[in-house]
Amino acid sequence: MSEAKEFLRVDSSDEDTTITALLDAAVAWVEDYCNRSFSAGNSAVFHLERWRNAALAYGPVTAITHVKYNDTAGAEQTLAASKYYTTAATDGGMLIYFHDTPDLETYNAHPVRVTAAVGVEESANVKHAVKMLVAHWYENRRAVVTGTTPVQVPIAVESLLSVERIIDNRQ
Repeated sequence: MSEAKEFLRVDSSDEDTTITALLDAAVAWVEDYCNRSFSAGNSAVFHLERWRNAALAYGPVTAITHVKYNDTAGAEQTLAASKYYTTAATDGGMLIYFHDTPDLETYNAHPVRVTAAVGVEESANVKHAVKMLVAHWYENRRAVVTGTTPVQVPIAVESLLSVERIIDNRQ
């Protein structure tokens, strides 16, 4: 909060609620854009429609917590860790491979759920991109500003974040 207020050149606490909301929104936008969690110790659930090798591309994935699935009767089960293995992908994601798996519930769109520990410390680029988004949204509080030349700050933000982004081309 103090870094954002310094970046915005705000000295009072009158705008703290607004700045906090903008910070939360900017962090969420950056994490979504990069397909990464920038808070160590978070978890993510990956939904699969069947037993198939999959790229867990939101991350970086540090560990698989558990794999749950719906059996043919629709009951939730936990898959034994011996029934899958993982390898690290070069982009920070993780690849998961299944073998000797049980039958799945037929009429469930996503009967397999992989829960994984995700997260990494944010880099200087990520911190600066978040501050740039907060500043842009703080100064332009409406969706459309009339009477001005449009300026797209997200291009600069996207440039800063391009090295952090996980793009999954495997699926």
